Amino acid sequence: MNWGEIQGEIEDLLFPRLDLDVWERTLYYHLLRHTRTIGVEQALFAIQPLAMALGVGQTKAREALRSLHSKGCIKIENRSGDGHMVRVLLPGEIGLVRATEAVGQANVEDLDFFTGRKYAAALVEREKGRCFYCLRSIDAGTCVLDHAMPQVNGGGHSYRNVVASCHECNSRKQGQEAGDFCRDLYRRSVLSASEFEQRMASLLDLREGRLMPTIS
Repeated sequence: MNWGEIQGEIEDLLFPRLDLDVWERTLYYHLLRHTRTIGVEQALFAIQPLAMALGVGQTKAREALRSLHSKGCIKIENRSGDGHMVRVLLPGEIGLVRATEAVGQANVEDLDFFTGRKYAAALVEREKGRCFYCLRSIDAGTCVLDHAMPQVNGGGHSYRNVVASCHECNSRKQGQEAGDFCRDLYRRSVLSASEFEQRMASLLDLREGRLMPTIS
């Protein structure tokens, strides 16, 4: 691997486009140092050593780790008493390089899908005219744009985090993360078991950039 080139992609593409804050950037480099640079894709990390490496408390380290996972920079493959099994992804593995090199294609990774509702119609089309959470019918004129990962927890305005929802789900969800809210909908029988599984799969696809809307 050309690590000079990969570092440039991390600094120029991954960090700004996924809106990583200083703690997320520091943690990403730490995880990268102990995985990909030594030839392994994943490794086991305990929270306390991560917190010490970042110079923060364990709560902050845990939040940064979960945020990197939600933004698609890493995958938490497993959790146990010994720590988190983390797989670190490079920019090219999450589509950032390909999106940049696509000739004549709008760089969707750079777009703000929340402010001004400019891309509400594209998001509703991506969601096939249904609320991302409860699957109720919606339209571009009356839907609400919602952050799957709340902004307070580090969620940004990219297509990987902004979804079209109905007013009721937006009101009920408040500051919950999308996965927790979908579980609540399932417990309240708003979603069936199969619908819940579908929503969780769609949430994973969203985070990993596989639900890129079509921009004219």
